[in-house]
Amino acid sequence: MYNRRDLLKLGAAAAGSFAGIGSILESQARDFLAHGGKDFSYKTGKIRESKPSACWQCVTRCPIIGYVEDGRVVKIEGQPYSSRTRGKICAKGQAGVNQANDPDRLLYPLRRVGKRGEGKWKRITWDEALNELAERLQALRDAGQPGKFMFHYGRMKASSSKLIKGFLAAYGTKTIGNHTTICEGGKWVAQELTWGKHYDNWDLDQSRYILNFGSNLTEAHTNHVPLAQRVVDAVVTRRVKMVTFDVRLSNSVAKSSEWIPIRPGTDGAVALAMCHVIMNEELYGEPGREFFKFVKVTPHHDASTEEKIQALKEHLAQYTPDWAEQISGVPAQTIRRVAHELAAYHPAAIISYRGAVAHYNGNDTERAIQMLAAITGNIDNPGGRAHGVGPKWHYPHMPKYDKAGKLDILDGFKGEVAYPNHHVSHRVLPVIKDGSQGRPEIYMWYCYQPVYSNPQTGENIKVLKDETLLPFTVCVTPFYDESAALADMILPDATYLERWDWEDNVQPNQVPEFYIRQPLVPPPAEVRDFKDVVCELAERMGFPLGVANAEEFVRKSCELTPAIKKAGGFDFITRQGVY
Repeated sequence: MYNRRDLLKLGAAAAGSFAGIGSILESQARDFLAHGGKDFSYKTGKIRESKPSACWQCVTRCPIIGYVEDGRVVKIEGQPYSSRTRGKICAKGQAGVNQANDPDRLLYPLRRVGKRGEGKWKRITWDEALNELAERLQALRDAGQPGKFMFHYGRMKASSSKLIKGFLAAYGTKTIGNHTTICEGGKWVAQELTWGKHYDNWDLDQSRYILNFGSNLTEAHTNHVPLAQRVVDAVVTRRVKMVTFDVRLSNSVAKSSEWIPIRPGTDGAVALAMCHVIMNEELYGEPGREFFKFVKVTPHHDASTEEKIQALKEHLAQYTPDWAEQISGVPAQTIRRVAHELAAYHPAAIISYRGAVAHYNGNDTERAIQMLAAITGNIDNPGGRAHGVGPKWHYPHMPKYDKAGKLDILDGFKGEVAYPNHHVSHRVLPVIKDGSQGRPEIYMWYCYQPVYSNPQTGENIKVLKDETLLPFTVCVTPFYDESAALADMILPDATYLERWDWEDNVQPNQVPEFYIRQPLVPPPAEVRDFKDVVCELAERMGFPLGVANAEEFVRKSCELTPAIKKAGGFDFITRQGVY
């Protein structure tokens, strides 16, 4: 029987024994962390093969390191050389191993044999698939109707976009749908109507105040991993105040300095009222005043700064904090206080994307928030809302068909949307059903799910089933889903862990970061990267793109891009992953 004293002696002895082991492990850990990009099998103790690549689990597309054991992707972690992500990656990124290893992946091209949607298929060869597709596409082109081939994509960025759109331009169709209206269309249009067209960012490393309208930026954002870390650094390390207007207690709210509950969709009223306070009390100061020379609020562009200030005051006179309180539920005195804080702590980052802009009237709400940033001097400035800076890749250019065509079906019904700047692609199936604006002969979708991505699922299914509305449909996907079930032909696509790409997302510190995606493992069975497929299709139809596949496109891009060529070109970037 051990007494208390015996147990204490035993504990001290154990601590002494482990001290030596601990120092060895600590030394190994330091060495491991210093080099990074290494991992081993806990079963065999063998070092796993590691390769730098890039994630595609969301639009952030973080640089990653993938680990391969016995021909399988077994682990994904952040890229230690990335200044953009600081070597981090989110849980969704780590879960990417499930993409490549999914047991339900499509492995061969398939052709429908029963009625459309009946679920009867036969396995065909790539030769059969590409022969039929090339024959159908060539017939439209020969008839002078290449625009009757509609290509509809969801996520297609960087070199994927350049290569696939290069094929579409060489073929001659401009009937190209996207997913922007169910994604960031409202934000883009608002920004274009306010201060310009480009990807924005926030310089949180230098911000002194963060005002957040409904963005859950510590959990999800268009540049999530780089942004979330810098938000936490600002709030925790530098003690920057973050005020969040939100309808619920999100994780971002929990990490904020102050949470101000607000009625859903009323952020625009609060933003206008804050603009009212800042203009009426002349809190804009020199940073805001400097911006007024660019403001278009007077009939004549050459109006003086004082005339522009007066015009803004008159416009905002009706939007008082008391008026906003009745709409939003936010007390007028709170609106005034936050407006004073925003004006006092310059520079400030005002963040709204995926929050306020996604509500009804989100376009005008975003415009009001952009105006608030502008009059406080927090646009295109250190510590504020900054121009998104990404790497400028040079890449092989491809032939263009001089008889290109386009169906008038991408912008919804006539008069339905005031500013279809980025199309209204989520309405394309109802427009096709109507028929008055034309119909495609071939409808192909890639990285998209037209049944469930678009609203009115039941109607989408009916249109996709109807061969009189859509004579031939092609689905490019790694997985058999509800939309693939309604295609005439399915082309099995590679997952992002089996592809070649160069990448170009924006960097919070304004220093461009070049990085690439390379296959961690080869595609299984007869699966092919769609970028390789379009290169072969173009060759079959007599207008070669100048590259045989996606790898050659990336390789040539590395030679054409001065910064990468100087650093060591393709060999360097495939080994290092980022530059």
